[in-house]
Amino acid sequence: MNELLFNLLIQTQGSVLVFLGILGMHAVVLQYGTYGGRRGLRTAAAYLVACDWALVMGVTAGRSVAGEGVPFWSLHTVMWGLLGVLLLFLPAWLLFRFGLRFCGIFFLPVMPTNPEQRKQAGCTLRAYMWGLNYPFYREEDGELRKLVDGRVRLRQGGPGFVTASSHYAIPITAGTHDTRVEGQGLVFTGRKERPRSLVDLRLQVRAKEVHALTRDGIPIKVMMFAIFEIDRRGAKGEGLYPFNPQAVFAAVHAQGVGPEQDDEEREEIGWDQVVVDRAADLLRGAIARVPLDRLLEGGSGDASPPRETLRTEVTEKLAQVVKPLGVHILAVGMGNVEGEDEEVSRQMVEIWRAHWERRRVEREAEGDAEAIRIIEEARADAQRQMIVAITEAFQQLADTQTPLSAHVIALRLIDVLEEMAESPVVQKLLPETVSVIPAQLRLLMEHTAASGGGKPAQ
Repeated sequence: MNELLFNLLIQTQGSVLVFLGILGMHAVVLQYGTYGGRRGLRTAAAYLVACDWALVMGVTAGRSVAGEGVPFWSLHTVMWGLLGVLLLFLPAWLLFRFGLRFCGIFFLPVMPTNPEQRKQAGCTLRAYMWGLNYPFYREEDGELRKLVDGRVRLRQGGPGFVTASSHYAIPITAGTHDTRVEGQGLVFTGRKERPRSLVDLRLQVRAKEVHALTRDGIPIKVMMFAIFEIDRRGAKGEGLYPFNPQAVFAAVHAQGVGPEQDDEEREEIGWDQVVVDRAADLLRGAIARVPLDRLLEGGSGDASPPRETLRTEVTEKLAQVVKPLGVHILAVGMGNVEGEDEEVSRQMVEIWRAHWERRRVEREAEGDAEAIRIIEEARADAQRQMIVAITEAFQQLADTQTPLSAHVIALRLIDVLEEMAESPVVQKLLPETVSVIPAQLRLLMEHTAASGGGKPAQ
């Protein structure tokens, strides 16, 4: 009897110890799950249910093998329970763990050929399930949006990530200091790391209406546009948009805060807007040194118009000003100059019209002078041709050495005049009535010959 009670006590103590061990394991897993909030508790509960199921299946199998006299919780059945955990839960857990690592390439835009990215993707999914991930960010219309909050300060947390288009550089900061610049679409982040902003690496074209005063105090407005980009000269890297990390950090540090609006938060000014504002300031200062009439003048001859000189000056100065900001200036342009009020606009139109009227008169005078020169050259050429033709005709008559009457000589002269009158060059220089004169002379000579007036020439 005493031996039976002793064995029962031993079995009872063993069952209590097993039960306490199982409770302790549950408490540890649940405590670990509390670090991840609701997601962590749900994952811990799922793990415990799977483990308990495998344990119960093992214990049930052990009790059925040992017989009906063996208590449900005993050293014998616990050993079978541990065997059930080893054969059921552990393979399922390993399969699930490696399955997450494999499925990471389907949930995140990683390169399948990059083993480091595949590993990071798997760790990110596991950390997300336990609620221990660092924050997730995604780019939407050029802005960063936080998808999932994270435990930034947890040492045992998993990696977060930032996804953006391939033409963005992503500067990463940890606390109060910058750490690195990444890109190419996907960036994994570590403890305390977060993306500071997005920097567009494409060519930027920005426009702004500039209000300024000319040197003579006339208020005007002009549309200014600037073409620039992050300085990528000499940058090395993969993809279509390699970048220089120093230039990206310099552009990010140039960002500022705009004026406070009515009961609204201050708007952050991006690096691109900083460039446009500085270009507008330089253009405003350059216009202040030029009078309005000079600003509206066009170019004359080989000289560039004043507006072109002004634009070149602003472009060169702006390139020097924004060079420390990691920005490369390609061009600065100006639109039409407009007055701020109707009176100024009317004066500008008058100045513009007077300028082009003067240009029109000058061009017309140049055209008239050129036309007169061409006409004089044509007239001189026609006279020269006439003299040569008459000379050649008389030379031919002299070569025959036969006495000719004045009538024949006159007819020969009329023939030359008719040939000259039919020349296109001479026709342009003579009025239409002149072309009939040789025919009238021929009729007159024929009438004179009929009356017997011709004598031989000596």
